[in-house]
Amino acid sequence: MKHERLQKVIEWGIGIISFLVIVLMVGTIVRVSMYAVPVSDDYWYARTGIGVKGLWNRFVVACDFSREIYEHHQGTYFTSFFGSFFNPVISGGFTALRITMMVNAILILGSVLFLTGVFVRGAAKVGAHVYLFIMAIAVFPLTVYDAFQEIYYWYVGASVYGFPVAFGIISLGLFIVYNCNKEVALTGREPAVGAAIFGVFAVGASLAITGTYMYLLLGIVIYFVIKRKKIEKDNVIIFLICLAGALANALAPGNFSRQDLESSSTLDIKAGVAHTLGYYQYGLKWLFLDKNFFVLFVCLIAVGYLIYDKIKLHKKAWGVSVIMLLVTPLVTVFPVVLGYGVGWIPNRCFFVMTVALTLALDNLALFVGWLIGRMLKGHKRMSVLTVLSAIIFVSFIATTYSPREYCIAKLNKQLYDGEFQKNYADTKELIESFADKKGQDVEVDVPTEPESIRNFYTFFLPDDPDNVINKDVARAYGLNSIVNIREE
Repeated sequence: MKHERLQKVIEWGIGIISFLVIVLMVGTIVRVSMYAVPVSDDYWYARTGIGVKGLWNRFVVACDFSREIYEHHQGTYFTSFFGSFFNPVISGGFTALRITMMVNAILILGSVLFLTGVFVRGAAKVGAHVYLFIMAIAVFPLTVYDAFQEIYYWYVGASVYGFPVAFGIISLGLFIVYNCNKEVALTGREPAVGAAIFGVFAVGASLAITGTYMYLLLGIVIYFVIKRKKIEKDNVIIFLICLAGALANALAPGNFSRQDLESSSTLDIKAGVAHTLGYYQYGLKWLFLDKNFFVLFVCLIAVGYLIYDKIKLHKKAWGVSVIMLLVTPLVTVFPVVLGYGVGWIPNRCFFVMTVALTLALDNLALFVGWLIGRMLKGHKRMSVLTVLSAIIFVSFIATTYSPREYCIAKLNKQLYDGEFQKNYADTKELIESFADKKGQDVEVDVPTEPESIRNFYTFFLPDDPDNVINKDVARAYGLNSIVNIREE
């Protein structure tokens, strides 16, 4: 009885601490997103919609902008429409921007929590404390290891990467829910319809997201094929619907015309593969050596070991999914480095890779824990837990990535100092003053780079009035021209 009472206290403690950590991580990102301001490409996405009134007219303009991008720039049919239609520069201003960015942050992190919960529910019958603990680990790298300012604090970054990543994760979660429901005689097709709709949204984004989503969806389809020893019609239909959207994206005329404009040389597949492998290695080094992901990894091994006898996943299918998931980051990175022809990727693409990589590694850790438990069959339980606990403790102490370096800690310090709030107020005052300067040549003293504030994106302008950014800003507010006089 005493042992059971102690176990309950520990479970409650783990659950409460995990919940509070999740609230801190998600709450901080959402709060900082409230202070996002218009930045560079936000104005480029708004250029065809400036002055357009009425919801229907906005819809028509967004469709036209999407068509233009599809024909001349890239195949992102969904994100180009989304970026134009909901653009706060066109309508809504700072209030609309604040709401949009908060929703973006909530959707991204909420979708990760949703998919994690769906996976745990389908994997094993466990208590709430296990759900919350694994969920906390799932969102930790996406909130603590990097600010990911191009995702959380930049409207176009959110439109082109943030929202579609969230929609893709939601689609995968709904796809799993639908298949799990069928196993308990729940035949409602709502999750399947939702999976198809959100999937089409996701594949209409950057090819990094398109490839990642389709590969993950294929992996889930294969899991259920192995488990049920048959190919199910509904799963194939959903996959083909999303594949059609992905092909429409990949084969867009804009992808080829953009490649011709940005590079006179042909695509170098060999170099693309080499860059992809190199960046995969960099991502692993970043997580395990530069950060403290090894601590999280061993924690999940411990979880897998503790619940090994409760896990009800199809063992062979799960093993195949472990291998397939480890390939996912390669699928994410390859189209980016191939298109750019370089061995690096932007912060927004690095976010997508981090999602793919941590998803694969989290799954691997649970699989390793289950494998250890199955091999030992419960023997030497305390010895195994003691060893794992010692590894976790030593790894946490030995890592050079201390809690003071956590982005969450830095962001909260900046919030406490009012750094984001002041930038928001000053930028809002500046931009609203443009209403009295229509038709004029305007000089401003603002940052010349978007990252003038750590872990954030700010309104910035080059010192050349003929720069495309300056022209887009001038067009948006009816100015004759605008130039930055700051010397940095």
